[in-house]
Amino acid sequence: MINLEIAAAFSEIADLLEFKGENPFKIRAYRRAAQLMEAMTTDVASLVETGEVSQLEGIGSALAAKITEYVHTGKIQALDELRQEIPSSLMELTRVPGIGPRLAARLFRELGIRDLAGLEEALAQQRLRGLKGIGPKTEASIALGLKEMAGYRDRRPLHEALSLANELLRGLRSLPEVSRAEIAGSIRRRRETVGDVDIVVATEDPGSVRQYLTRLTMVERVLAGGDTKVSVMLHGGLQVDVRLVTPTAFISALHHFTGSQAHNVALRSLALEKGLSISEYGILCQETRERLEPASEEEFYAMLGLTYIPPELREDTGEIQAASKGRLPRLVSRGDIMGDLHVHSDWSDGVATLEEIARSAAQRGLRYVAICDHSQSLGIAGGLTPEQLDARDAEIARINDRGIGARLLPGVEVDILSDGSLDLPDEVLRKRTVVIASLHSGLRQERAQLMQRLKAAMEHPYVHIIGHPTGRLLGRRGPSDIDVDELIRIAAATGTALEINASPDRLDLSAEQARQAAAAGAFLAINTDAHDVSELDYLDYGLGVARRGWLEPDSVLNTRALDDLLEQLAQKGDGQRG
Repeated sequence: MINLEIAAAFSEIADLLEFKGENPFKIRAYRRAAQLMEAMTTDVASLVETGEVSQLEGIGSALAAKITEYVHTGKIQALDELRQEIPSSLMELTRVPGIGPRLAARLFRELGIRDLAGLEEALAQQRLRGLKGIGPKTEASIALGLKEMAGYRDRRPLHEALSLANELLRGLRSLPEVSRAEIAGSIRRRRETVGDVDIVVATEDPGSVRQYLTRLTMVERVLAGGDTKVSVMLHGGLQVDVRLVTPTAFISALHHFTGSQAHNVALRSLALEKGLSISEYGILCQETRERLEPASEEEFYAMLGLTYIPPELREDTGEIQAASKGRLPRLVSRGDIMGDLHVHSDWSDGVATLEEIARSAAQRGLRYVAICDHSQSLGIAGGLTPEQLDARDAEIARINDRGIGARLLPGVEVDILSDGSLDLPDEVLRKRTVVIASLHSGLRQERAQLMQRLKAAMEHPYVHIIGHPTGRLLGRRGPSDIDVDELIRIAAATGTALEINASPDRLDLSAEQARQAAAAGAFLAINTDAHDVSELDYLDYGLGVARRGWLEPDSVLNTRALDDLLEQLAQKGDGQRG
């Protein structure tokens, strides 16, 4: 767990430094270090003991010293000092969609707002519009963000809960008393946000497992500690429920606690029609009173006359009916993905070199990567001019000629400007293999204007993909007021793919929207929007969205082999589907 604890500490330091207006490069270094700690499978404490911690990529002497300090003392003095300087109630403001650390600092210094209650009062009095740069529209957007935040207040982003769950799972599987252990609940179904963590453990010695769980350093308090269920609250407020079952009941318990509740209720009704009853303990034949204990979930569903239903589909949205007829989709999987069509390099606001991206992508089994750095109008993200794009593409060609890792495709993420025009001229876009068009400004415009901008981009002959189409940031910013039905209709008509942005803060499009898009004949592209090589692993979050959206490989643009992909991209301008 210590890796995740250090990751959380570094993320908090970054937020606090940004609140103070510190050097952005220093802030970015802490964020990168947090991502590294979160992704590491090696216990960082062991690297501290061997002196190898300073050899980690991106970990300089100052960061290594703080990691060492935490391993030895359980705290970081610099973080404690920042916490003393900046009350936690102030940082709570940054959780409101539309308020970053800098604006939170201004709200405190100029309006005396120091907590959510103060923000709510100031909004009611319309005091925010008195600040320079904030008008009635921005004030209304922040008020909406505060309201939206209430829906996420008791939930965690999937990636945060999954990281903790995986760490717990590794520890449980290492116990000799545990024969099997799996994550269940909404994490296994890959919901966007998670209320708590559910884990199912098969053991003949629940007492030993209970003792292990209740003594973990990450546990703040024990909520329940019996022989069938252990519930604990972790530091940070995330609840973990561990179900302890016998090995023979494991599969039934795993299915039951994976849910969803609606899926389980519908399945129980089907079972009753067949003279069976199902529970976390197994499948009971009502006539003979014989209890059936399936050895796998495939066998579990077969006993009910169904083909196997993957966890991501278990939401009672037609999956049981499809399984009864053998018509479930062959869901897209990691092995189907040939490349990533949205990655940023250090030419714009990414931190990895082109060569690092090519090598890291190949290590992850990717055949190609589209380098889609920002275009010139997005100065805050180091957007590139046409001349800079040409220079970057020359470097891409040199790397490809040397055969280093995955093939790099020259691309760009071009801004859709407020009038619907694109940030780069046609002759510049024509030279790029992959063009993603995205909204980065004016996200709170009226629906008609937003749709006019998106329509113009999708009808453009050199635009292949619409990036993060609704613009949402989970728990921080709601989606723009776009007509999703119309977006999908135009995408299908023009052959423009819609992105499933796999960044765990976005997951945009949503699973429901992706399913709707595929049903309408539009293509999807599962992209990471990575700004560092570690973020290439975000692909798995995008796959979770796609699988929840019932997507098959043919609906996903980047399941194509490179030659097929290039052929389809080249056809964009002729008004036909590739």
